[in-house]
Amino acid sequence: MRPTDIAKQLNISTTTLRGYEDRGLLPPVSRSATGYRIYTEKHLAYFRCIREMLVAFDLSLITKVLALVKEGHIDAALWIANKTQADLWNEKQTFKKTVEILLHNTIDMSITKKMSIREVSKETGIPITTIRYWEKAGLLFPERNKENRYRVYTNEHLRQILTLNAIKLSVQTHRLKHFFRTMQETYEAFDYSNQKDIEIFLNNIEGQLNQMNRSQIRSISALYTLCQQVETDSYKIKK
Repeated sequence: MRPTDIAKQLNISTTTLRGYEDRGLLPPVSRSATGYRIYTEKHLAYFRCIREMLVAFDLSLITKVLALVKEGHIDAALWIANKTQADLWNEKQTFKKTVEILLHNTIDMSITKKMSIREVSKETGIPITTIRYWEKAGLLFPERNKENRYRVYTNEHLRQILTLNAIKLSVQTHRLKHFFRTMQETYEAFDYSNQKDIEIFLNNIEGQLNQMNRSQIRSISALYTLCQQVETDSYKIKK
């Protein structure tokens, strides 16, 4: 198969095909006597999988997964894909807490509850490293225990952290450029008193999470199809 034939089928350029090959996403490619690449049904199967997976995943993860597939480590590749679904599930659970607090006001901001960074991480489901990053970036300002100088978080900080995470989800699912600046500007303009805008904001994020879930399932389905083809050494699409 010529590169132009595959490029036409997938509606991409031959330069893109070569880019995938140079990145190591394909099995070895033979050359003709005149030096032209010779692609086969096997390469086409990998190309199809790459294009489908790009709907939900970046090239770094696809590269990692397909490296395992090429080596025949099918289950290891599928477990990586499974983890992306688990991570998205966890984001969904954190988002539910965000809805409860921002929309239904399930915590009392007037109560001064003191929490450690570990406790607030457990309460929100957001990693300690992420919370510390937001603090260093000037988005969070926890108090300090006067005796041991440890960070002290309150209900207000908990609400801020969940808000930041919701904004992060909004920015991530849109794959916006200038990620942090967009996130910071959105956070600075966030109005906790405007319940109508908060409801619209949260509904949009829920829609984005649902779409990401569908995209991941579609991508993982494409990966599973390729894995079956590799295991059976049969790459023709059944009609």
